[in-house]
Amino acid sequence: MTSDNEIIQCIQVAVTDAQPVKAWLREQKLLHEQYRAKKINENLIVLPIDDKCKLSEHQSLQLTKICSSYHSIQVSVQSLQTRKHKGRNAAQSLHEAIATLYKKHTSVSLSSSLASEIPHHWIKHDDMIVLPGKAFTSHEWKVLGDELWHLVCLVLDAKRLARNSVIKNDDHRTPNVELLMGESAWVIHLDNGIKYTFDVTKCMFSPGNITEKIRISKFDCQDEVVVDLYAGIGYFVLPYLIHAKAKLVHACEWNPHAVEALKKSLIINKVEERCIIHTGDNRQHAPKFVADRVNLGLLPTSRPGWDVACASLRSDRGGWLHVHDNVNTFNVAHSERRKFWLEWGREAATELELILNQLHSNKYKWKATCENITHVKRYAPHIDHLIADIHCTVSSLP
Repeated sequence: MTSDNEIIQCIQVAVTDAQPVKAWLREQKLLHEQYRAKKINENLIVLPIDDKCKLSEHQSLQLTKICSSYHSIQVSVQSLQTRKHKGRNAAQSLHEAIATLYKKHTSVSLSSSLASEIPHHWIKHDDMIVLPGKAFTSHEWKVLGDELWHLVCLVLDAKRLARNSVIKNDDHRTPNVELLMGESAWVIHLDNGIKYTFDVTKCMFSPGNITEKIRISKFDCQDEVVVDLYAGIGYFVLPYLIHAKAKLVHACEWNPHAVEALKKSLIINKVEERCIIHTGDNRQHAPKFVADRVNLGLLPTSRPGWDVACASLRSDRGGWLHVHDNVNTFNVAHSERRKFWLEWGREAATELELILNQLHSNKYKWKATCENITHVKRYAPHIDHLIADIHCTVSSLP
């Protein structure tokens, strides 16, 4: 706890950059939980940083890519407003309310094992709360009937309730979500100024890609045609259309539920006229020789789409390939990670150059160069989610 005469480290950014920077700080667990952002003037705002955290060199580099500029400054605690700890108070209120309800129905107190099934965290989409998979799973809860779900919604200020579980082992990575209360599982999730709509029982939403969505939003694609080989519900399709202003996006997706969600999201964001959806396996349905830019956002690796991506690029002038991959850094010292990432990018560019030259062997000479490596997040211990921006250029054979 801080005292009134203490100072807090803050990030000062332009007001226009506040939303994406705040989202990134929250994802990185850097945003201070106790103090609110403060507007300095019409143009500048400060975002308090958790006093137990410090921006690493890599995080500082990421931040420069999200906003036009930023400054680390110190601000007096007295000048900041405290925020209400809604999550913490809600969890405590939920525990107390359910304990009271359980005792009312059973005349006994909650056991420690049952108490452990009352969640301390959850996901909120629209007016729906999605509980973690271990919440209220014991048979003892059945004595409360639907009254339990009504109480959870009342305490957490929701109208609908669902419970998560292990992702299904299928080609679509279908979520295993049970709708506990409510008639419809369709939600609208606002992210980086974009509305995503989807059925939580059939499609996933990945908040961990916010830094890449923000990065794409800063691209200038006004005169470009983009091909997204793994469109999903539109994680990257929509930033390309709405913020990067792509002339046209070809969205390839084989999950019919994701396609349905993408179609709805295109309509509610009013960009449906600039997107063509190719339903089915992109190896059969992806457009050829049209793209200025190809997005390959498949994990754990996008390698199955490398040949397809190369065939999608314009044959007259080439373009960009944004290659996602999970890279194993188990035996790499922390100080050597950046060097290792760059080497991975160069190797990927070499392989893609070979594919391009084999594809166009009779007409053109291709060159692929890794221009940038972006570290999106730590996917698992010693596994880094990386993106290589690979520029592919072409010249006629002599």
